[in-house]
Amino acid sequence: MSDLKSALIEKFEDIFGYRPGDEYEPRVRNALEIMCQGQYKKDQIINITDTSISSNGKSGLVLTVNSVCVKDAGNSTSRFIAKYEDIDYTYMKEERFLGVDISALELNMKYGTQYRISINKINKDKLMEFIDYAMSLYEDDDKLEW
Repeated sequence: MSDLKSALIEKFEDIFGYRPGDEYEPRVRNALEIMCQGQYKKDQIINITDTSISSNGKSGLVLTVNSVCVKDAGNSTSRFIAKYEDIDYTYMKEERFLGVDISALELNMKYGTQYRISINKINKDKLMEFIDYAMSLYEDDDKLEW
């Protein structure tokens, strides 16, 4: 396992209070194909937050070693892959509408795009902390180049 993946797994466990991972093969396969759009392999996954009705990995959020992948109809930006190194900054946009919490974690990308994660199944404050940490790992990488 790479040092980067080990660091991300350790940080995830620190923040969320449980060890990440998913061994249910149909969910992993669907998550890779659908949420990650076929761009990642199983050993690159940190964690899957599955929001599909039958827990089959067809919608939700996947954290990988270098990005966050989202596909969720209930999410305000329904499908995207955001690489940690391309995220400029994160912001928690807290909103309520008719007494319902519709807060979203905003990912503001370096090239001007903005993605929003409004999935209720995951703690957005903790997710923001994890993504900020992952971004910092990639920022440190850039500083080491000559």
